[in-house]
Order: sequence, then structure tokens, then C-alpha cells
Amino acid sequence: MTESIDIKHIARVEGHGSLYVTTKDKELVDVKMAVDEGARLFEAFLRGREYTEVPEMACRICAICSASHRVASTKAVEKAMGIKVDQQVVDLRRLLVWGEYIESHILHALYLALPDYVGHESVISAAADFPEVVKIALKLKKLGNDMQILTGGREVHQVSTAVGGFTSYPTHQTLDEIKERINEARADLQKCLDVWATLEEPDFERKTTYVSIKRDDEYALVDGDLITSEGHRVPVEKYKEIIGEDQPAYSFAKSGVHDGHGFFVGALPRLNNNTDQLSPFAKKALSQLGIKLPSYNTFHNNAAQLIETAQVFDMAIDTIDALLKSDLEWHEFETVPKAGFGTHITEAPRGSLVHSYEFGDDGLLKKADIIAPTTMNYLNMEEDVRALYPSIADLPRPELELMLNRLIRAYDPCISCSCHVAEVK
Repeated sequence: MTESIDIKHIARVEGHGSLYVTTKDKELVDVKMAVDEGARLFEAFLRGREYTEVPEMACRICAICSASHRVASTKAVEKAMGIKVDQQVVDLRRLLVWGEYIESHILHALYLALPDYVGHESVISAAADFPEVVKIALKLKKLGNDMQILTGGREVHQVSTAVGGFTSYPTHQTLDEIKERINEARADLQKCLDVWATLEEPDFERKTTYVSIKRDDEYALVDGDLITSEGHRVPVEKYKEIIGEDQPAYSFAKSGVHDGHGFFVGALPRLNNNTDQLSPFAKKALSQLGIKLPSYNTFHNNAAQLIETAQVFDMAIDTIDALLKSDLEWHEFETVPKAGFGTHITEAPRGSLVHSYEFGDDGLLKKADIIAPTTMNYLNMEEDVRALYPSIADLPRPELELMLNRLIRAYDPCISCSCHVAEVK
């Protein structure tokens, strides 16, 4: 008997996506991860815009990941225009992204994923059993938001970061204050790790290709080469050697392809590819949660986000210490428009984020290629479902659907970000 398992609108994710699974006599026939939102046309309406406008508009692709979009877009523009920035600007951008990581990872792990582990439908009902964790999550999320306000002017769609630098700077006092709050928040994050260490992870394993950026001197989140877990390493300008895209007929979003198969971007792939660069707090969290790297269990992506939050705490302190040694004064920057190409890849919380631009002599954008992390993950989601299904086929229908929901949710998909692509002729 042929049966359809239609999960219309995966719950507790950003945006609207549906999973369609077709079986015959409990044998898997087909899997489709479909995006139900229409294309948002960013690459089309960025064309013809001045180079200074592009990051302002591109960061509107996402609210949760707007800092990563802003930084990736700005750095791609600067590469195209040949603009060099000083270390102070580099560090401020890094601190902006660290704030986004704290906010986004805490939101997903403790508000969207945690209910799956503790038998609740939402964080609202879970708060009755885990009131301290929910309160801590609110506190940590606010810390991440405040770090973005400090460096970018506001929580989302930041306004003070610009091509060539920043239009305003934090003071030494405000940096000292946020540093103190980060250090105090270590105990709060540790309590969350203590709770997560008691949770049972689903038994699942499927090795795939894990993609991220890589540096030899630190855990790469803002700059680096693009690598795969098989050792393929290229400058970000050659991203198409690793990242391919297909357009499924049943979805409004493209899907990532590497060597004819899916690949995985996100917190777990970064841990797998950058194990040697983990900070002391992150190493402690990794050990406590009992995850052996490399891990091939997609569900570990949830825990990986908490481990990365510990990593970001350590990196943020180091970045603030460097900024406290600088003058934190505004330096006028001049830019002259010219023709050029620029590509940058930043690790957004959900995975590798590509911004690639071509500009004309007048500094107007001629072509844009923007690939969001969730776009890259869609085919891998389908391949994961194919691998997971045989082990859950005999579960009662509600439990089976819950496991499929949990698997997709573990990717922390940002579905709205993924469907902005359009070809305009």
C-alpha cells in the first residue's frame, strides 16, 4: 500500500517548509523537502545599486542572521573595490558576529530544539519543568542582542557598520561593561550545558560531506578558506568548486550539491572541520556533552550550537581585549568606485554564507550571487531522511512524524533566507 507522510510546515523553524515522504508497504519511495515561500528576488533588485547601498539592502535577507549578511556583503564589496580596513574595524565586525552567534544559537538550542528532548510541544510548556533554563536563555539572548547594539547600532539590520569601516564606535567603558557581562554569563551557559548533558540524543549516524571555512590560527567564523571534510580546500573566490546548486521542480528554493550529493553546513560541520582550534571553554563543553568528533549524527547539531556558544564566549573576550588596546576613534575612509569582482564567505550561525558581486566602472552592481546556508542543506536533509526512515518505519504515525520533524529542525533551517533567488531576463 502506498502511503504519503505530508508534514506541511515544519514546526519551530524560521519560515515555511514542508516535508513530503512517500512509502509503499513501509518501504521508502520518495522524499521531498519543499519550500513553500515565494522567491524574494534579492539578487535581482540589488542590480543597479551603488556599492555603498548593497550591504544595507543585502542584510535584509534575514533578521536573525543580519549581522553575518552585513559583514559578508560588506567584505565582498570591499574586495571588489580594493578597500583595505584597519584591525580595529576587523575586530569590531568580529564582535558584532559573536553577538549574533550567542543570540541565534541560544534561541535555537534552548527555545526551538529543547522541547523535542523533554517531551514538550513548545518552550512555553517546557518552562514549567525547566524554568531556570528558560530564564537563562532569555538572559543570554539579550546579551547577544546587546553585543550587536554595541557594535552595529541595533539588534537587527545593523546601521553603524559600513563599507570601509564604522560610522560610530563603542567606548572603552561600554566594552569593559560587555566584557564583564560575558564573563558573568559563563556560569549561566554552564547551567544550560549541565542540563543538556542529561538529555538523550537520537541514535542516528550518516556520514556526509561537511563544509565550512577554515583557518590554521583560530576557529574560523568570519574569514578563511572554504574546505570540505574530505580535505578539499580552496580560496573563497573558488567556492563553485565545492558548492553547486540545483533547482528542484517542487520547491521555490535551490538546493546545494557537491559531487552529485548533498552536503552539510552549520555548527556540527564547523566542529568536525575545526576541532584543533577549539578554545578551553568549548573543549570542556564538548567533553561534558560526550560528543566524539568527527560526529556523523545530525541531531548533534543542536548540542554543537551550545559548544560553539562557549567558543564564542572565549573569542569575544579576546576580541574585546584587543579593542581595549586601540584608540576606538573614527578614522575617515574614502572609497572610489571602480569595476571589480568580490567574493566573501562568512560562517553565519546556520552555516557558510556566500556573497559574490560584480561591479561596473560606475560602482553599480551588475551581478550578485548570494547562497544562504539553508539552501546548501536541503538535499542533505532529504538524504538524511532516507537514511533515518528505515529505523523509524514501524513507529506509530505521531512518533514517526515527530522524528522527521526533529531531524529537519536539527539543521536550524532559516527557510525564508533560502528562497531569495530569481533569474531576471
